[in-house]
Amino acid sequence: MITMKLADAADAMGGQLVHADLNTEFCGVSTDSRKIEPGMLFVPIAGARVDGHQFADQVMKNGAHVMLWQKDHLPVPEGVPAIVVEDSILAMGRLAKAWLAKVCPYTIGITGSNGKTSTKDFVAALFSSLAKTYKTQGNHNNEIGLPLTVFEMDADTKVLILEMGMENRGEIAYLCSIAPLDLALITSIGSAHMENLGSKTNIARAKCEITTSLKPDGSLIYHNDGQEIRQALSELSLDPSWTLIPYGEKTEYDPENLKVTRKGLSFELKALDSDPFQIPSANTVQAYNATGALLAAKAGGVPQKNWQDALAHAALTPMRGDLKVWKNSCILDDTYKSNPEAARSAISTLMEIPANVHIAVLSDMLDLGPEEKAIHAAIGQYAHDAGVDVLFTWGPLSKETSAAFEGTKQHFETKEDLLAALKPYALENAAILVKGSRAMAMDTIVNGCLEGESNE
Repeated sequence: MITMKLADAADAMGGQLVHADLNTEFCGVSTDSRKIEPGMLFVPIAGARVDGHQFADQVMKNGAHVMLWQKDHLPVPEGVPAIVVEDSILAMGRLAKAWLAKVCPYTIGITGSNGKTSTKDFVAALFSSLAKTYKTQGNHNNEIGLPLTVFEMDADTKVLILEMGMENRGEIAYLCSIAPLDLALITSIGSAHMENLGSKTNIARAKCEITTSLKPDGSLIYHNDGQEIRQALSELSLDPSWTLIPYGEKTEYDPENLKVTRKGLSFELKALDSDPFQIPSANTVQAYNATGALLAAKAGGVPQKNWQDALAHAALTPMRGDLKVWKNSCILDDTYKSNPEAARSAISTLMEIPANVHIAVLSDMLDLGPEEKAIHAAIGQYAHDAGVDVLFTWGPLSKETSAAFEGTKQHFETKEDLLAALKPYALENAAILVKGSRAMAMDTIVNGCLEGESNE
């Protein structure tokens, strides 16, 4: 966790100390007044509904040593130690950059439309087998979350893995201005944020901003899953000292012989190892995420003898293709988010799981723009063509998914009714996919099914 003298922090942020001792140290940073502990720095975020400056008295009572204070909120209340800055969020970024420079870990940045969190988890499992490693926790992957991740890193950290998210052009470039990278990894390019960016090529261009802070002799690993990423890369002035490593279709690093069981997935990657790799997920797209992670491990010097065991025991972030036992059946929990590419992949994975009946429980995919109804209908047709036996849907857009599905189906107006209809399948040796955008909170369906189950 970050520990720094106030004078050094103020210098890093271009701020001015008020009511504070230059030599006082703080330890840890929070933007949440409820999570302030003694000795911490509080960063007030001036949001549309809540302004963190109003909690100055509370955070001081909780033991904060100092807080940032934006110039547009002057004066600083008497007795509140503060570093006055132009903008709290930008100041956070400058402070994170200073702490990162002091610790100087091998730094890996990961972005992409799909798979970046799971790839991050696999990369962390591989590198932690070699050295002390810290990774982005939860969804701390934006202009606030990434600095918080850096602040949480201990001074003796050797490897830092940063997930980088975006909704618009320029956002990843900003994150990279905070964190110079030794290795950049781009997972697959999908349709998320199409509404903001207009095309998959523009999405790929935004993701390729991750190269803006790649150091000389760095490595760029990317999923070669479409012409959009190739087009975006062709437009860049790539440093000739970089090593570019594509993986996936039409490359030597394309996972083969994928086999799904109720315990997980195995795949072969002969260009890296003669033995199959095992991962604790049933989602077949995870083979590509693990492939990207393996290439990062190779580029970063993780010994090959560590790879198999590290992947097999990777601690994956929940709701991204977890397999859960439910009496005589199993549930493929892929409820963290959804978009067309991820939905098709999850349906394909469902059909690989041995079962007497295959059930897809689907909810809305959001932020898809004017074609959203047609896209949802296409997923219903895809589910039918893939061989799904039963389709359950919930959500206004998913009515289109249900309408396009030719087979046993039901659209529900409430989650309670959906859950009641699903529960009899617990004894039917069924494989059940549950998926939807995060805002649809389809994990409540999974939790409702598993309530009272040990899932061991």
